[in-house]
Amino acid sequence: MEQKKNEKSYEFLKETIKEKPIDKKKIMKHILRILASGGLFGLAASAVLLLAAPEIRKNIEGKQEESQIQFPSDTENSEENTKNNIPEEQSSEAGSQPAAEEELTPEKYQKLFADVFATAQEAKKSMVRVRGSKNDEEWFQTPYESEISGLLVAESGQELFVLTEYRIVENVDRIQVVFYDGTVTDARFLKGDINTGFVILKIPKAGISAETKEVIDIAPLGESYAVEQGKPVLAIGSPMGYSDSVGYGIITSTCNTISKTDAEYSLLTTDIAGSSLGSGVLLNLEGEVIGLIAQSFAREDTQNLVTGLGVSEVKEMIQILSDETKDIVYLGITGKSITKDISEKKGIPIGVFVEQVEVDSPAMQVGIQNGDVIIELNGEKIETVKGYQHQLKFCKAGQTIKVKAMRQGTEGYVEVDFDVTLQAR
Repeated sequence: MEQKKNEKSYEFLKETIKEKPIDKKKIMKHILRILASGGLFGLAASAVLLLAAPEIRKNIEGKQEESQIQFPSDTENSEENTKNNIPEEQSSEAGSQPAAEEELTPEKYQKLFADVFATAQEAKKSMVRVRGSKNDEEWFQTPYESEISGLLVAESGQELFVLTEYRIVENVDRIQVVFYDGTVTDARFLKGDINTGFVILKIPKAGISAETKEVIDIAPLGESYAVEQGKPVLAIGSPMGYSDSVGYGIITSTCNTISKTDAEYSLLTTDIAGSSLGSGVLLNLEGEVIGLIAQSFAREDTQNLVTGLGVSEVKEMIQILSDETKDIVYLGITGKSITKDISEKKGIPIGVFVEQVEVDSPAMQVGIQNGDVIIELNGEKIETVKGYQHQLKFCKAGQTIKVKAMRQGTEGYVEVDFDVTLQAR
């Protein structure tokens, strides 16, 4: 009985305690979540490592280099490596530049000047020597003292034309020309220009031998407007005052001008030693004539240096002097350009300020006065002497043109008009 009672008391011990069933789906989700997080972390770590790797490698290599001990031999080798590692562009540039020692060797120096003076030698074929003499002179009375340079500037079917200076043919009875090969022939005065002091001589070709014709040339006239300060030039002819002299130097200035009657000329000044009696031409290194030596235009304190007129400004004058049918038109004033800047500072109208009126000139005959400012010529507006000179070239001797000017009065400048009949000079 008691035994049954006990069995009933511990019946609960016979019950089986079952574990909660495993949720496989939940576990799988958890595992996948862990794997995904790990993958993301791994990818991030890899990315960071890839980005940081170059810098880390640089730091490691830098520390390794700093830790190395460099010996003198290593320094020399590193300098050689530096030279060898020069970029191709730099090394090619260095290779293309000749060494300074090579440029300054006597041989190089001699060749340079030989090339320069070869240009002068070729240009001499267009140079001549001009002599003037009088009939009452004895043959031994230093006839060669009156000799200066001339230039062959043009030719026709029958004649050659030589440009030279008036001073050699003034008050002479005979003019002779000596060509490049030494041949001497007579020449005749054709026409001259008082402003520049240059004249044209005419030589019949019939009196010149075939051999001489073969060795002489007409001078190539270049362009002087483009000549710049510092450009190398040659002076040939008689720049030092004696025949067959050559000088070499540079253009020192192109901004100086000189005013003459109805004209203004630009001067080419050089550092070439010369004489106040010098004559000849200035050449560029291509052998072209860029200037006519005109020592009379140089300042008194610079007459020991060669000065020339820019050839571009006298080309038309040369053409007129070479043509017997053409005249140099003459109005008769010497002027100065009044620019906008001068006008604002001085209160003078823009135009050509008349500094001087020549006696008995067409300008004086109609009443143009010193101090007048010419603003219009033959219907064209005038602002500079160059412009005045250019417009006058379109006029003819004997033509009557209108000239407008401003004249200062008690109440300021007023306009005055003139009818001027131009002359030939």
